Amino acid sequence: MSNFAMGYVIFFTFAAVLMIIAAFINRRFPIENVDELLAAGRRVPFGIISASVFTAWVWTGTIMGASEAGVWYGVSGGFNYGWGAIIPFIIFIPVALRLRRIMPNTTTFVEFIRERFGDKLANLFFVFGVALVLYVCVMQSVGIAYAFQYAFGMSYKLVAFVSAMLFSGYIAVAGLRGSIYNSVFQFFVIMIVVFITVPFLIKEIGFENMYNGLLQASTDTQHPNYNPEALSFFSGAGLSYGFSAVVVAMGQVLLSQGYYSTAASASSSRSLLWAYLIGTIVAWLPIPIIFGNVVGGGVYSLELTAEQLAVSSGAAPTIFSHFLGSYGAIAFVILIFMAGLTTGGNGLAGIQAMFTIDFYKKYVNRNAVEKEQTSFGRKVTFLSGVVIGLVASLLEGVSLLKIDIFSGILFAAPTASLIIGLWSDRLNTKVAFLSILGGLLSGLTAYFTITDQDLNWFVGNMLSLGVPFVIILLSLPFSREKYNFVKLKDYQPEHKVNY
Repeated sequence: MSNFAMGYVIFFTFAAVLMIIAAFINRRFPIENVDELLAAGRRVPFGIISASVFTAWVWTGTIMGASEAGVWYGVSGGFNYGWGAIIPFIIFIPVALRLRRIMPNTTTFVEFIRERFGDKLANLFFVFGVALVLYVCVMQSVGIAYAFQYAFGMSYKLVAFVSAMLFSGYIAVAGLRGSIYNSVFQFFVIMIVVFITVPFLIKEIGFENMYNGLLQASTDTQHPNYNPEALSFFSGAGLSYGFSAVVVAMGQVLLSQGYYSTAASASSSRSLLWAYLIGTIVAWLPIPIIFGNVVGGGVYSLELTAEQLAVSSGAAPTIFSHFLGSYGAIAFVILIFMAGLTTGGNGLAGIQAMFTIDFYKKYVNRNAVEKEQTSFGRKVTFLSGVVIGLVASLLEGVSLLKIDIFSGILFAAPTASLIIGLWSDRLNTKVAFLSILGGLLSGLTAYFTITDQDLNWFVGNMLSLGVPFVIILLSLPFSREKYNFVKLKDYQPEHKVNY
């Protein structure tokens, strides 16, 4: 069988497995109402939630982006990617628990924003939430397409489009429960691939070769990847990237409805807490550290340049193929395929929830019954897959890490009003809106006006996250607002909630 044909066999075999699982879940747990579709009946056990959280946060960017960070920043790259992306999840856990306690019948964070700040700000958060999920899903399709293109020479555009249709298809069929239960299968596949291939990869590259490559890159000014801080665990550039990763991930976590839907599906607050802690810190954190150091070290040992990799995002598939041959290429593609599909599925489960709860019955059909709501949610999910596939197919040759860094400026600004609004009764709607506007304007201005390309992205991200917090905190002592959180306990959505 040719290499090209092998790629298609792998792609469509795993696609068939995932759709079979989705069909089985749909038959085993028939979706009879909105809550079953969007929150899996709110009875999902701890272990399955943990696996779902882990796989939803193992993006294609976790593997390819962390590997790219290892190329850019040396030994500090993967570590800074990891801690930067974990902190927002540590923040998300109390946010999800607080929302569950004060507003137990909610599913989407937009519902809270609407009750807390009114329709106008809720609509703004709805736009941010939808845009974020579309961006995240595009990233997954791009990563999957890169992997199949590098490993098997398959058409980038075809893989990007079909992969988007695949994860939109199984979410449309089986809803959030389909995403969660598919993630259990994907969890085992990812873990098996990592635990089998990484030790072989380390053996083939050799620790000594990694070290010598990094040492030469840090001392030889003629080295194609010259970086005087390549061996510094606390390099200035690496730490700057770590702080920027916090900003980038802040919006990606706190504005991603899929994580709120997964939290709502947990059987109890206790299981939610431990599932998210284990799924992120214990299971997820080692992944970017491993790939940043192993793949980055492999690139330094071979003295590869960005031009030889096409884009830096090609570092991981190149290293797997070079050192492990065709078996390494196959293993890497399976790893990326599983990571991208589960993250894309989780994201689209969030879009499904937002359009079903926060859009359809409010703006399209006020008299809709639950069957009509679920039907609309499924159609939107499928249509979103088409949009994601088309956009992803146009991004061939673009660096995943550069896209990721810029996204922080766009999506970090609204997080301050969401976080503070959950606890402070003094934050009003006008200040919340001004804080978002201030964060966006300051971040984008810095990014496009600072000429230093090594500084503009960092300052832009810091301002986008920090300025809204400053605006809100300075305004609180002067606010006459006294919001009554108690009334949120009586909130009832326009669909039956299962308990």
